[in-house]
Amino acid sequence: MRFYVKSSLQYQVSGPSTLLCSLRCLKTPGQSIFEEYLEVFGEADRTDLSVGLEENRFTKLETSSEGSLTIEYNAVAQTTVAHPPVSEIVTAGVASFGPDVITYLFPSRYAPSDHMRALAWDLFGGIDGAFQQAMAIENWLFEHITYQPGSSDEQSGALDTFLTRSGVCRDFAHLGIAFCRALTIPARYVTVYAYLLEPQDFHAAFEVFIDGRWYLIDGTRIAPLNGMVRIAFGRDACDASVATLFGSIIGTGMSVHCQISFDAEEEFVPMNRHDLEAKGEAILME
Repeated sequence: MRFYVKSSLQYQVSGPSTLLCSLRCLKTPGQSIFEEYLEVFGEADRTDLSVGLEENRFTKLETSSEGSLTIEYNAVAQTTVAHPPVSEIVTAGVASFGPDVITYLFPSRYAPSDHMRALAWDLFGGIDGAFQQAMAIENWLFEHITYQPGSSDEQSGALDTFLTRSGVCRDFAHLGIAFCRALTIPARYVTVYAYLLEPQDFHAAFEVFIDGRWYLIDGTRIAPLNGMVRIAFGRDACDASVATLFGSIIGTGMSVHCQISFDAEEEFVPMNRHDLEAKGEAILME
């Protein structure tokens, strides 16, 4: 499917500052980027960077000029999703994981899976099959965590979300990732532009590595699973933050927009977990 995405970050600068932002869509075998523009309004030196294991596409801005600073991004992205039969997904052991996957078994700042092992096994350890466990985790998140904007902050981690039973998309993702890693299922955080998400915002989900492929999981279920455009991957939000600020700079606003591109050649049919389960299928973004 072909999507048009647009985002904007606005800041006020009062002294020397550095901004790292992740707005540009990832380039993967199944996600191609067309007509891409990132513009900076305000005085700043710009450097484009590839950061981390997945080579996330960050932009670094350095400025000493007081005043407003705005970053705007526009792109058309072509995405490809697959939905293989669940019956064909086989659980493989750690011995089959490559170095690029093993990283996503380790605890991280927002997903302290080493502190949640007993809990994860109590809740999901009796379920046969890694994919079935991942689906049980998604169902548990949807049924037991309340999506509540403002209920968490940048310090909140998976344990906080479990205790408060509330959070936003990043909190759902961190708790799901921690549960999966505690069960020896590699899991990675992913930020996306999400079509039909209301209100429009940056969105976070996670992916689990099973049988050689990364399957998409979203415990919030607030956007179609086939309407997401990847921005960045990571162990958690530390690796894939939309913006990180250093110096005398504060955020003053942002906007996000995702729609079907005018030149899309296919009709978009929203796909949610209920639809997939009815067909006995999983979903992944190629």
